[in-house]
Amino acid sequence: MVDGEPRDEARAPESAAADTSPAAGAAERELRRDDAAGVITGVAAGLGRHTGIDPVVWRTAFAVTALGGGTGLWLYAFAWLLMRDARGGPALLEQLLNRRLSGEAVLALLGGGLALGTAFNLIGGFGWTTLVLAVPLVLGGLIAHNRGVDLSRVARQLPEWLTKREPPPNAPGSEPDPAYYNPAQPWAAAPSGPIDLAVVARQSAAREAPDPDDEEDEDSGEDRERPPRPKDRDDAAARPSPRRGVSLLGVSAWIVAALTAVVFVHAGGVSVGALLSPQAAPLYLGGVITVCGVVLVVGTWAGNPRGVAPVAALVTVLAVAATTTDLTQLRFGDARWRPAAVSEVREPFELGVGQARLDLTALPLEPGQEVTVRVRVGFGSLDVLVPDSTRAVVHGRAGFGRVALADRVSQLGVGLALHDTLEPVSGSGGDGAAEEAVSEAPTLNLVLDSYAGDLEVWHVAA
Repeated sequence: MVDGEPRDEARAPESAAADTSPAAGAAERELRRDDAAGVITGVAAGLGRHTGIDPVVWRTAFAVTALGGGTGLWLYAFAWLLMRDARGGPALLEQLLNRRLSGEAVLALLGGGLALGTAFNLIGGFGWTTLVLAVPLVLGGLIAHNRGVDLSRVARQLPEWLTKREPPPNAPGSEPDPAYYNPAQPWAAAPSGPIDLAVVARQSAAREAPDPDDEEDEDSGEDRERPPRPKDRDDAAARPSPRRGVSLLGVSAWIVAALTAVVFVHAGGVSVGALLSPQAAPLYLGGVITVCGVVLVVGTWAGNPRGVAPVAALVTVLAVAATTTDLTQLRFGDARWRPAAVSEVREPFELGVGQARLDLTALPLEPGQEVTVRVRVGFGSLDVLVPDSTRAVVHGRAGFGRVALADRVSQLGVGLALHDTLEPVSGSGGDGAAEEAVSEAPTLNLVLDSYAGDLEVWHVAA
């Protein structure tokens, strides 16, 4: 035995262990933007592909948190700076910092940014803005915990991910696509470019080599189904089986139904206002979100929590809408208003979506009297009928659509604003009497608002 042999034997296990280490064999799971499935920049589509969560959920989260002081907007921009392009090229911040950022580090930075925005909003006191940011933060943490992510370990490793000096990946270069030889195609019609002879050899060998299973079937003369190969059986065994157990979505529905019944009993009747009014919505919808969060935590150990997270996201959006707008006042369909007293026009007329018609011909007005009427139609059309014996001072605004004042003025476009006056129609008396009737005519101040639609004001005979 030579003196060098024991040293070689001792070194062999170490080199084998080094070659089979996870770092050497495992490829990095990159977080890339998905331009093909993206809507704007591919950020939400790339996050959805990396995490296995529908991109719609990510887009909803960015949109909801944008209502909290614009936090979702700068989080989206931050994600665009941190994510690599669709081909795996380095992210902009990776190039500026000259270091590699893993997908886990990017997700941790986004979660930390959302937590920082929530903390800043808490400085001024707890309000609906804090609720808008805190609910997605809590839901995101629960979903991560449900998937087996150790959030404390991620928080401890984040400084290490940011301080390591591993260089960013190189931008992929464009290479010409090889043209492969097709034996059935004549050389005169062959495409230009390099020919990979190794591929040609493998394709020819694959066509010429007989399948031993097919030979056995031919020898036996029987048509039998081929049993799965060992590799196929290993792949089937390695494939994770779907999560089984009690559907926690059904359990959540029963709990929410019981909570709704308690709210109706406490309110003394069944009404939408008891659930979605600005005073009741934070408590009721906040309770529903809490139930979903508890169910997601329970689903980590038992049951099937599938479908709970999307429901929680939708309820969060509804909670944000209920805290910013009085949903109980929204009206849909067709509306016909014909007030018969001045007291009936003190409150504004409102319609969410549909067609509205306001007839002011039955409104009793004294000479020289001035009355203000406010009408708001979200999406749709509005026709206002004014008696020809009154003066109509119109202040109309429409985000998109058309604004018309009788046959004299008509505007069509975006961001419309109309400020004009319809003078009363003079009577049939002498010139002096007609001028006196016009000067003493009552005045209707019409304040008309619409997000998108048609606003029209007409003079009609009373």
